[in-house]
Amino acid sequence: MITLWLLGPFIYLIERDPADLWLTLICLMFLGRCLYKNEWSWCSQLWFKSALLLWLFGLFSALTGPDKLFTFSQGFVWIRFPLYAAAAQVWLARDRDIRILMFLSILIGLIIMCLILIAETIIEPKIRLTWPYGDLVPGSYISKFSLPVFCVLVAIAVSKKNSAGIFSAFIGLVSVFVSALTGERTNFLIRACGGMLAGLCWKPKFILYGSLILIEVIAISILAFSRPDLSNRYGKDFVQNIPIVNTSSTNSYWGAWRGGIQQGFMTPIKGIGPSGTRNSCKHLDSSLPIWLPGKNYCGNHPHNFYIQLFAETGIFGLLIGCVMFASIIQKCYRARKDDSVCPMSATAFVVPLALFFPLQQFGSFYGQWGNLFTWFAVGFALSQYQNWEKT
Repeated sequence: MITLWLLGPFIYLIERDPADLWLTLICLMFLGRCLYKNEWSWCSQLWFKSALLLWLFGLFSALTGPDKLFTFSQGFVWIRFPLYAAAAQVWLARDRDIRILMFLSILIGLIIMCLILIAETIIEPKIRLTWPYGDLVPGSYISKFSLPVFCVLVAIAVSKKNSAGIFSAFIGLVSVFVSALTGERTNFLIRACGGMLAGLCWKPKFILYGSLILIEVIAISILAFSRPDLSNRYGKDFVQNIPIVNTSSTNSYWGAWRGGIQQGFMTPIKGIGPSGTRNSCKHLDSSLPIWLPGKNYCGNHPHNFYIQLFAETGIFGLLIGCVMFASIIQKCYRARKDDSVCPMSATAFVVPLALFFPLQQFGSFYGQWGNLFTWFAVGFALSQYQNWEKT
């Protein structure tokens, strides 16, 4: 099972179905092991109790909603993601040496993905990269899946004047550059902001920290001048589409948020069921409520975890979800307090803080691809905290 777990970063390079099969198999084996050994003490952690309660409440919302079969099926399979994170924390990654091996596995996967996307930029240059999936998500592998490794690379780069620091800085800068090339703005911001915070978390030398940021700015500036299409995407176009700034009817990003907010106030207690906004948004009267500006954009989901939870599981689901997010961040921060000498532990809390930061565009909370990337990183971050039995 350890070998299978360490193969994850390479399986993720293939496609979503192999990655989902890998994650689901680990969950089933973990549950089988818990049943065989009758070991359930890990369930007492607040973050998992919140996840379990959110799952059950989501199923209740589905069964009492307008599209029972669809929303129940969407909500039922979501539990595999928290289960995977628990398996990583309390079973597969309990030994620090195993966590180091997984760190190296993720690092190799990150380097391979960067090479793939650089090759795509040379062979098929375009504003949104798609290799190796044929889908607009490779930036999620770099910015979400590999975020724990990137945080450690930045922490080492700004703390050590040696070969390890130089190597870490080089790989980190290349990955930031490639993340910009993907054209995925939210993922780029997650990586950039997460890296800047991680650089302050582990023995930083501020001259090195300032130098690294300066080099990043220069590299991105060069990219902006050489690729005007990307410059506009990350500049004027990005600012004009920020939902909390532009609430006009022409902004589809705000429109997605608006549709979710509107549905949340229509069923504020329990919501309409997991992923229910996919089908119900198009039937809304977008002139209501009057106090909400703009026009609804009915895509697959509201593109914000918190708004989606409000719309699909109501105020109770939103509150439970917030407790889950906060508890995961707190657990990872306790890893920093328990072992501040290790850069993996010292920077672990940055991962869930960046991935669950509320004021950003998200994928679907109940979706497959985005959760595969997000919960892998969360599981690795949670595995840095191993005193969970004492709390």
